[in-house]
Amino acid sequence: MDLSRMRRFFIAGIAAAFLVFLSGAAGADESGPFREGSVRMSLLFGNGTAFDQTYSIFGIGGGYYVLDGVELGIEAEFWRGQDPNITRVSPSATYVVPIRGPIRPYGGVFYRRAFIDRFSDQNDIGGRAGAFFLVGKGAYLGAGVVYEDHLSCDSTINSSCSELYPELIVAVLF
Repeated sequence: MDLSRMRRFFIAGIAAAFLVFLSGAAGADESGPFREGSVRMSLLFGNGTAFDQTYSIFGIGGGYYVLDGVELGIEAEFWRGQDPNITRVSPSATYVVPIRGPIRPYGGVFYRRAFIDRFSDQNDIGGRAGAFFLVGKGAYLGAGVVYEDHLSCDSTINSSCSELYPELIVAVLF
């Protein structure tokens, strides 16, 4: 791992430690819809770029809160409309800071495996941070930023070996 990557992971570690500090300062249990045993289901619609082409992206995901505020999840994305087809699978872990009020900061990490027709599989790791906005007892909107590092960077697939992009989330919990 080169020095630049090590520096980015160090900064991500500092950010995660800050989130843990915030949760300790929050005091009372404010897990709300992010309580242990909650299940999240989500759908994904968007677009993305690979091979200098724009793809339509459709996906589905789910998560389970193993502890108050700690979700283990998995997402599957299907990139279609161009050639080659791309399918990405992403297990993840997300932490939601248990504070009072309708806005909850979150942070998380993920691993992503991309299966690309006629190409070698690609591996990515990344992190995300943002805020969830509660819109009822079992639903929320989210807005944040994602940093993704392409571990097996291939310039024919990716225009850069790392990406920083916004994410918008709509989720329902059961």
